[in-house]
Amino acid sequence: MSSNNLTFEFDNKNSKMILPKDKVIANITDKKITDSIYFIKSNLIFKEDLVVESKSKIDGIMLDFNLSGDITYHSKISNHGLQTFKNRTDIELVNEEETESFVKKGEVNKITLVVKKELLSQILPDCEVFKILNYLEKNNCHKILSSKLTSNNVNKLLNQLHMNELYVNDLNTLFLQSKVLELVYYEFNTLFTTKDNKQKIRFSEEDMQALKKAKVIINSLDSNCTISYLSKRVALNEFKLKYGFKKFFNTSPGALALEARMQKAKELLSTGDYNIAEVSNIVGYKHQQSFTVAFTKYFKVNPKELVKNRTYYF
Repeated sequence: MSSNNLTFEFDNKNSKMILPKDKVIANITDKKITDSIYFIKSNLIFKEDLVVESKSKIDGIMLDFNLSGDITYHSKISNHGLQTFKNRTDIELVNEEETESFVKKGEVNKITLVVKKELLSQILPDCEVFKILNYLEKNNCHKILSSKLTSNNVNKLLNQLHMNELYVNDLNTLFLQSKVLELVYYEFNTLFTTKDNKQKIRFSEEDMQALKKAKVIINSLDSNCTISYLSKRVALNEFKLKYGFKKFFNTSPGALALEARMQKAKELLSTGDYNIAEVSNIVGYKHQQSFTVAFTKYFKVNPKELVKNRTYYF
């Protein structure tokens, strides 16, 4: 990288921005708020009109709050474009992106939040999660969810977050975290609850057959029963797979896999034809100790006790 450039990396180096050091005065603060939320505050002074390059691996939703400055974004991957200016809020669904930003001379102040898909799957309505995860599975996903003038309530939060003294000590860090979470709540509540939340995830006959097939694979004690593996084997979206198990089987793929392993282990140990190490291997455990811990936790009895007393009842 040229010594004439400033390179800022964010989100565990998943994103970076390159600025010419002699043409920009930059003050950038970034912080991990939770495992799934990342915060960036940028105060930039551009001495002339410039083109800024950036790369990012978002894999979730990006909330971009522009407090001041005129910027035009152009995607080098999807040919997507977006223009933003003072008091503008842009919310985008992004997988991976590489952009050129055309920035006008002057001051640019902005706050950016990245919310990863892991959190989205936990907090959003089911109908929204299904659509979002489907979008993110596409290569070069980039979709504008909202582009609007920043509301007065959000502006108050942004002004608090923009204060430099927020980052001085642990107490102020706690304040920062609370305000960021409040901001995410406000924007997501506005974005996702204005729609018809009575929508339901619908399962076709093919989907139902896929769920049943997944259940058969799990009960066969296939050692590679990860969600990703099952999703590919039965050709069903990961979210729909998990949601379908909960809705129709009242369990999760992981819980069913554990139950199948434990019941088979109990059956084999009770026959007296296999020792613990053999049973551990048969039901898919690489290490006997891991099997013993899982068995004891599940049945509340150590497998050695079962071997000693074949008539043990539980």
